Amino acid sequence: MSASRRPAPPDLEQVYRDHELRLRQVAGRGGRQDAADLVHDAVVKTLEAGRRTEILEPVRFLFHVTRNTLLDSLRSRTRRERVLEYGLEETAADPSPAAEHRLLASENLKRALAVIDDMPPRRREAFLLCRMEELTYAQAARRMGVTVHAIEKHMTAAMAQLSKALGSD
Repeated sequence: MSASRRPAPPDLEQVYRDHELRLRQVAGRGGRQDAADLVHDAVVKTLEAGRRTEILEPVRFLFHVTRNTLLDSLRSRTRRERVLEYGLEETAADPSPAAEHRLLASENLKRALAVIDDMPPRRREAFLLCRMEELTYAQAARRMGVTVHAIEKHMTAAMAQLSKALGSD
């Protein structure tokens, strides 16, 4: 084999078989009952990515996708729990002013979540780390592998985007 030729990357199915237990352990941090589903979602996302581009390090890539899928799931669960804190299931049946206020708050929350979902990925990640996970800018910068200044820029842009979208309130 010449020095310029690389060995073919391992087959994803083999990577999955070789690392299934560890992948489930990583995914299980969000709850054991969801681990298999999260790993399945990560494998599907990896397969889709493999169709678009060559994955040079499939093991590392699959673990990275599994971790990100877990984080997405936890963020989604946190958002749902926060929405339920407002007692939204009761608002339709209760015409009181408090229920009306909760309904308006839930509409604003839905709009804010839509704006957050529409943010560019790195901006959204910085925003969620600082606002949802309550990390400091320095902690978020370390987690994302960027400078504190980059986090400041992402947060400024995120707050401006939210303010612009929700400014009429």
